[in-house]
Amino acid sequence: MDPILYLLIVGALIVAFLSVKKVSQGEEGLVETLGKYTGTIGPGIRFIFPGIQSLKKVDIREQVVNVPEQQIITMDNVGVAVDGLVYVQIIDSYKAVYEISNVFMAVVNLAQTNLRSVLGTMSLDETLSNREAINGRLLQSLDRETNKWGVKVMRVEIKRLDPPHDIQEAMSKQMKAEREKRADILEAEGYKMSLITKSEGDKQSKILQAEGEKEAAILEAQGQAQARVLAAEAEAKSLELESKAAQDFFQGQAVTKEQLTVIQNALGGGNTKYILDSDILASLGKAFGVK
Repeated sequence: MDPILYLLIVGALIVAFLSVKKVSQGEEGLVETLGKYTGTIGPGIRFIFPGIQSLKKVDIREQVVNVPEQQIITMDNVGVAVDGLVYVQIIDSYKAVYEISNVFMAVVNLAQTNLRSVLGTMSLDETLSNREAINGRLLQSLDRETNKWGVKVMRVEIKRLDPPHDIQEAMSKQMKAEREKRADILEAEGYKMSLITKSEGDKQSKILQAEGEKEAAILEAQGQAQARVLAAEAEAKSLELESKAAQDFFQGQAVTKEQLTVIQNALGGGNTKYILDSDILASLGKAFGVK
């Protein structure tokens, strides 16, 4: 093979290899022709002219930027150690590349500056108890400033916010004292409630006992009254039976006397005495028409 032809073929293969560029999913490519931006390409296989054109790839996925720890003085002159995370996404690759030299370094410096500005207007207690509010203020401020760089700040998170060691010890003692105080209050409340419950229980017990005694007395009185009524009825019935028996007795005596009188007259009177049994008297009475 002719050496010149061979060199041409090899050169063409090298040029073809260098002209093929791949842009991955989640990236954008900025094409420069002779050093000047000429267009943006999306994911896929792209061809450029080697030596004339170049391709800069930009990651447009959401990324995490670490904000290094720094010491910040709060409004009440207490130094706190603060670091955090900033979640950003490039929404305009042209601005992110051509409007600033290092967009992520700019985001870090801006986040540190805004942290000092926000925490410097707050006391230590406010910084420790309003972390969510601090995150919100930082998000608004950063998103407003980074928009000109084609960057969208998705969220801001403070990882660490620590006061000095001596203040931490004092806060720990204060929290311990507060917990002990709450425990004492809860114990006293529990003792108070137990006394109230016991008192209510004793009261209810006495009320129930009094009601039981009252019911028992009422039932006893009713029983006694019922017994008196029954006794009076029995006594009245007994007297009635006795009265009837006496009446029958005297009536029988009168009949017997009448029978004797009739028999005496029938026998002629005189001083003669006859002893007759009751059966004979009854027969004689019937004979003479005396019942």
